Amino acid sequence: MERDTKHYHILSTLAKLPKYRLAFVNIQNTDKADDSFNYKVYLTELLNLPVSYTSKFSDTKWDFNAENPNVSPNVKGSKLAVDFKKFKNVPDHIIIEIKCLLLSVLFTPEIFIHNRRKAKKTTSKNLSTNTLISHMKAGLRFFDTLFSILNKKLGNEHVRTSLLSLTEINADDYRLAASQHPFSYNDDLKQFFSYIQNPYTSDNILGKQIPAFDSEIFQWRNRYKKQVTNQVMPNWAFDKLVRMASLLVHDFLTMMGERVSDDCVKKYAGQNTNKFCEASGITKTTFSIYRAYRLLSAGYSEHFVDTKYGIPSELRNSKNNFNLKDMTSFLCKGRSKKFNFDKVYKHLSLVSGAAKYLLGQYTGMRPSELSVIDQNTCLVEEQGITLLRSHVFKGTDSLGKGLFDDKWVVIPIMEDSLKAIRILNSITQRDLVFSPIQTKKLQQPEHPMNSVMIRHQIRIFIHYASPNDDLGFSNYMMRHTLAYQLYRLEAGLPLISFQLKHLVNTVDKFLSRGATSDVTMGYGGIADSLVESQTAQKLRKQSEIEVIKATSDPDGNYLGGKAREHKERLHIAFKGYMASGYTKDEIFEAMAEQGLGVINVGLGYCYGSDSTNSELPCIGSLRCNPIRCSNAIVSEANAPYWREIYTTNQANLNNPTHQDNLDQIKEVISEAKQVLELLGYDVDEQ
Repeated sequence: MERDTKHYHILSTLAKLPKYRLAFVNIQNTDKADDSFNYKVYLTELLNLPVSYTSKFSDTKWDFNAENPNVSPNVKGSKLAVDFKKFKNVPDHIIIEIKCLLLSVLFTPEIFIHNRRKAKKTTSKNLSTNTLISHMKAGLRFFDTLFSILNKKLGNEHVRTSLLSLTEINADDYRLAASQHPFSYNDDLKQFFSYIQNPYTSDNILGKQIPAFDSEIFQWRNRYKKQVTNQVMPNWAFDKLVRMASLLVHDFLTMMGERVSDDCVKKYAGQNTNKFCEASGITKTTFSIYRAYRLLSAGYSEHFVDTKYGIPSELRNSKNNFNLKDMTSFLCKGRSKKFNFDKVYKHLSLVSGAAKYLLGQYTGMRPSELSVIDQNTCLVEEQGITLLRSHVFKGTDSLGKGLFDDKWVVIPIMEDSLKAIRILNSITQRDLVFSPIQTKKLQQPEHPMNSVMIRHQIRIFIHYASPNDDLGFSNYMMRHTLAYQLYRLEAGLPLISFQLKHLVNTVDKFLSRGATSDVTMGYGGIADSLVESQTAQKLRKQSEIEVIKATSDPDGNYLGGKAREHKERLHIAFKGYMASGYTKDEIFEAMAEQGLGVINVGLGYCYGSDSTNSELPCIGSLRCNPIRCSNAIVSEANAPYWREIYTTNQANLNNPTHQDNLDQIKEVISEAKQVLELLGYDVDEQ
């Protein structure tokens, strides 16, 4: 918050607090009548200070929402307000000191940030209002516990008249409260303690220092333990979710008679025997009637629904009106016997979740950015490339000037996902892409979803696509997984999903047209712009270790004429290291740090020596596999390539344009199948 004349006036008024603090409890403590008068004048001035656009000092609730209109949906509301009357055990004069502290930190953050524990940058001068309020609420909760204990021990009257300031609370009182405090000792509370121990607080609010204590060594009843969550989806899970989500979106658009933009998913959809919409009784006609049913039930007029979307005329009753009962009878008992309202609702929710997952996965947007995508204005075009527009609430030092900074490249599956959501939103009458699946009432305002609601919707899809796997999904997992896949690509590991190829190519094309600074952004550079530096280092190293494990694990599975020789060398090397006390994982980490690797040629690894196969010169591609070349080694890292070959050619068997090449296609399928089975994969005949 930028300081102005008003802020300086407030700070100067707060600085007078130490002079008058004794009078807050008992005005008779002043010896002179003029001191009593001065106290009353000061108290009136203090209590009438404006602290926000809507609150003044004397208010029991301070609200800072009006000052922060552009914060993300996760922050709006209670996170920008503090209700002091909730902390019933804290005396009024202590509340006044904490109020003064809150305003001091708010208006002079640079003084307090430097002294904060675990501050990311000691040179930073910014502290968001919601973060500060979170710290203050943690402190108030602690003091509510502390004074509850003191009231029981000493009596309310004694506490009220004798403990006139935070400075009169003993360190032992803090220690005792810590052992009984029902809330976790976390970073918010640590920061609060750093505020009350700050020299500025002693000089300008309290008048002297509080007793010294170190909260870290207290025996806290509850200490915050950071939940270990998976930052990145396993490769198999990423591939599985992307494929299932793509199929659900493709199936829905096809049923609705819409053009599907993603050509890649068409190949896999041809192999898919599940007709999701058909199984749920959803056709273009039943969807139209179901939409009308939902809209009329929500209070929209017949004229609005019929004019905008149309309703079959046979549903008009004898009074020439559309009757919800007639619609229900038509859908459930007429020509669409499979139709079940609950089943349709669940499936359309599933399609919505799948489409939203794809958008989150291939943009890597934060939840706050996803929540404000407007379907009516989100697509823009720059230099012939379609971009998705949203709004970044969190400032970043991204390398991109136009990418990951309010705009993201759009690939075909994202276009399809947006198209599916627009159709579904014709039922809900919402403009935001990430929005509830319930129909909005007429004239009801639309509010962005928070991160919990977004996560819930996507988790419904994930549970359907992978019901027996606990992925520990969080919204940021999509962002980190996208970055990780780009690091894998930079490290020479294969792309996992077919849509990721579109993303890489489109981003590369967009960046090459001058959308970034002079710094060249390779795949790793793009990933760096998605995640913060500490996370980037971790994910990059994780991808490098994956390369090492795939090619240099002595217990790994390798195929080829040199496979035994390769494993023997690895066993000898690892045996020596492990005899020195290193674990296998520590060896992998050390190898990654040293940049150890072999030449990745896509489908296999060339382990060629001076000898060559004269009958089959090394030209890479399908021939770089141990079935054809004795110098080739195939490992787990190459399996996705071979599976891609297998599934693509399975689809081509039924493609009329490839009927002249059936023998070659079958030979490629057979070869890919052999490689996959030798690597230990089950290959389903399709």
